[in-house]
Amino acid sequence: MKSQPSQLSSNQLPPGPDLRPRALWFFSISVTIVFLLLGVRLFYIQILAHDEHLSRARSGTGRTDSIPAYPGDLRTSDGVIVARSETAFSLGLDLRPLSEEQIPSVVGAASDALGYSYGRRRERVGDVHRRKAKRQIYANIARRVDGEGRDKVRESLSGQLEPRTLKKALVVDRMTRRNYPKDEFLCHVIGVASHDGTGQEGIELSLSPWLGPRSGRRRVITDAREQFRIYSPETVEVAPVNGYDVYLTINSKAQGILEEELQRGISKHKAEAGLGVLMNCKTGSILAMASWPVFNPNDFHRYPPKVLAERRKNRVIENAYVIGSVIKPFIAASAVEAGVVRWDEKIWGGGRFHRIGGRRLEDVSNHGPISVEQAVVYSSNIGMGEIGMKLGRDRLIAALARFGFCRQTGIRLPGEAKGKHTPADKWNDIYSTTSVSMGYEVMITPIQLVTAFASLVNGGYLVKPRLVDKYVRAGEVIRNPPQLVGHTVTEEASGRIRSILHRIVEEGTGRYLKMKEFKFGGKTGTADMNPLNTKEDYLASFEAFAPLDDPEVVILVMIEKPRSGKIYGGSVAGPVVARVLRRYFSIPAKPEFERLKFKGW
Repeated sequence: MKSQPSQLSSNQLPPGPDLRPRALWFFSISVTIVFLLLGVRLFYIQILAHDEHLSRARSGTGRTDSIPAYPGDLRTSDGVIVARSETAFSLGLDLRPLSEEQIPSVVGAASDALGYSYGRRRERVGDVHRRKAKRQIYANIARRVDGEGRDKVRESLSGQLEPRTLKKALVVDRMTRRNYPKDEFLCHVIGVASHDGTGQEGIELSLSPWLGPRSGRRRVITDAREQFRIYSPETVEVAPVNGYDVYLTINSKAQGILEEELQRGISKHKAEAGLGVLMNCKTGSILAMASWPVFNPNDFHRYPPKVLAERRKNRVIENAYVIGSVIKPFIAASAVEAGVVRWDEKIWGGGRFHRIGGRRLEDVSNHGPISVEQAVVYSSNIGMGEIGMKLGRDRLIAALARFGFCRQTGIRLPGEAKGKHTPADKWNDIYSTTSVSMGYEVMITPIQLVTAFASLVNGGYLVKPRLVDKYVRAGEVIRNPPQLVGHTVTEEASGRIRSILHRIVEEGTGRYLKMKEFKFGGKTGTADMNPLNTKEDYLASFEAFAPLDDPEVVILVMIEKPRSGKIYGGSVAGPVVARVLRRYFSIPAKPEFERLKFKGW
């Protein structure tokens, strides 16, 4: 009988190959491959695609904020700040947490805190309602408010909204605003900057590359709602750079004196406008420059356009005038330098009327036979007509060019006019020649005139007018030195002209302006401003230099359309010049017209 095979239990399997080493090997290879792939991926992310992923990461976790920088200050030569940028705030409302019913009370409270008028308050409320209806999320309330105004608005709204809602609704952004501490003082030179800090007028415009700042940038880490911000020094990408502080050549004391006396003279003679400029005749530095009427650059945007167009004009550089007799010393000096006449040569035999080639010339008074020098002292039209005829057209035009007339001086202000004279091809050998010799048929800007006058008394050196002394930033100082443009007359001729101009003050048309113990010289001028010579609108002028022995300054004052009954430069503009010189040099003696109390002065 065959035996039955025994049954093997599951625990008694026959021996076979061991699979555990193979599984371990497979597992190790798999892990190695995974980690190798992860390494390759990390290398790609960290090295090859670093910039791309960093940008994506930053865009999702933060943003770039601007680091504010400030425009430079404007200062006078003695350090008085006339323009400065300061911290300000823009206030607005996030409309999402506000209901339609809350808008009138919230906007009204903010308007009251800012001192808005009833009409402006209604305008703001209407604007916010419209934005809310269009599902816009932001409405502006005020721009460039100082810290006190910001705090007033916040306190006012705290009575209208819960703290949590107020925190969400009131949006405050920091910015800068341009402030002019002296208001109208030096306004035509300073000009004005717009709300975004861009220069629009005056020095603010012409020197904007120097004054302008360069804002910085930094990364800001925020949460998804941008309620929390994290700054660190390492996140600064570009450091901010403030603008240069600009020091002008203007002297604040001289500017104040000139503005006060100019306004006083304009008011006394009921004139429409006027201007004045005080210059160091050796360096060309402008010590004071004034025009009237004036404007307040802090309220620049509130003037009606027509009013602003008249008030903002810097007449010293933007206007070109027919200047009249103040041109006579230049023509006489040019004739002597050309050798066609001598200072002591008799040029006119006497009388009030004279004809030159059919043109009738007239003097105010008959001074008898006069020399070339006396023609200047007594401001004789007849004498100057004869001198002009001896010079002739070509030499007259050359003389105008040599003194810098009818071309821009290059002063650092925008809008400088050029001036003009009758072109050579339209020049009448009789009428034009005699007219130019008396200050007609030629239009000159005041800055050209005062610059040329400085060369006439400083030895013949024509110096470019300077308005900027230096630029300063973080210890760096960049100076703007005087610049010689050319020569006009010889030293000898300059000395002779100074004595002639002194005679005008001592015995000529400016004799009532002289002061005891203080000697100076000058020239009067009166010109008809109407091209048709209606003898209704006059320009009264007086140019002077001081002191006599060693000239330090020259000054020019022009007053447009006086209506008090007096029209002549010696009686309208002359007193303004005399008072300015007296106060600038601290002279105790009064001018003759004040000491003797002449009526009408």
